[in-house]
Amino acid sequence: MGKPIYRVLVDFKYRRKGAVRAYRNGKIDTFVLSNDIEQIKKDKTLQDRIRMKVKSKEQIEIKYLNIFVEGQYGETI
Repeated sequence: MGKPIYRVLVDFKYRRKGAVRAYRNGKIDTFVLSNDIEQIKKDKTLQDRIRMKVKSKEQIEIKYLNIFVEGQYGETI
């Protein structure tokens, strides 16, 4: 039996590390392996997906505004 897969909708703000300018807004619809909000915030793969979505090769600061766990979509193999 595998781990459950959850669909999440994440609203976030981001900016480059050390930048002085204001944050920019973004949204992402993706899948994670936990429904715990604190664990989702620390998830390395989610942070990498956000970096790919905003097309940044540099490190960015991310502030999570809203994380909505829609529901379980299946299980890993």
